[in-house]
Amino acid sequence: MSQLKLFNASHGFTLVEVLLAMVITSLIALLAYSGLSTSINAAEVHEKQARQIAEIQLPLTVIERDIRHAVARSIKDEYGDTQAPLKGGAFNDYPLILTRSGWDNPRQLPRSDLQRVRYYLQGDELWRESWSVLDRLSEADGQQRTLLLKSVENLQLAFLDSGSSSSQVSPIGGEWVDEWDNPSTLPRAIEIKLELENFGEVRRVYSIPAP
Repeated sequence: MSQLKLFNASHGFTLVEVLLAMVITSLIALLAYSGLSTSINAAEVHEKQARQIAEIQLPLTVIERDIRHAVARSIKDEYGDTQAPLKGGAFNDYPLILTRSGWDNPRQLPRSDLQRVRYYLQGDELWRESWSVLDRLSEADGQQRTLLLKSVENLQLAFLDSGSSSSQVSPIGGEWVDEWDNPSTLPRAIEIKLELENFGEVRRVYSIPAP
C-alpha cells in the first residue's frame, strides 16, 4: 500500500502546480501576442510611409523636370504684358511660373517644344498648370490643369542668385533670395520646401543648367 501511494505522489500534479503552469503559459502567450502586435503595427507604419513616399516622388519628379528644363524665354500674357521667363516666391501671385523646353511630342503635333508652367496651392492641394501657347490671347488658351499632391500645408521657394553679392551666400556661390522676377536671367538653382500633413518637411534643391 505504501508503494502505491508513493507511485501516485511522484507522477501526479498538485493544484498549485497546475495553476502555476497555466499562469506561465498565459504570460508566454501574452508576450508573444504583444511582440506580434508590435511587429504588425511597425509593418503597417512602414507600409504607410512607403506609400506616402511613392505619392510624393512623382510630383517631385515633375517639378524637377520642369525646373531643369527652364529657359530664358519671356512671354506675352492675355493682357499683352511681358512676363519674365521665370518668376515666383513669397511675394508673387504664384509660387513658381516658368518657361521650359524639352516638352515631349510623341504624336508629332505641329507645336513648339516650349511650354509655360505654373504651380500654386489651392487649399491643401498642389496644382500644376501648363499652356501649349506661350504668347496666349486668353487665360484658357491651351491651358491644362493637373493635381499633383494633396495634404500640403505649406510651400516655400528660394532662388539662388549668382549675380548678387552678400554675406549670406551659398557654398556654390551666390545668394539665396525669397523672390525672383528677373526679366532676362534665370537663377542658378531653386530650393523647394513642402510641409506635408502627417509626413513633415520635404526639401529639394534643383539646379538649372547654364544655357
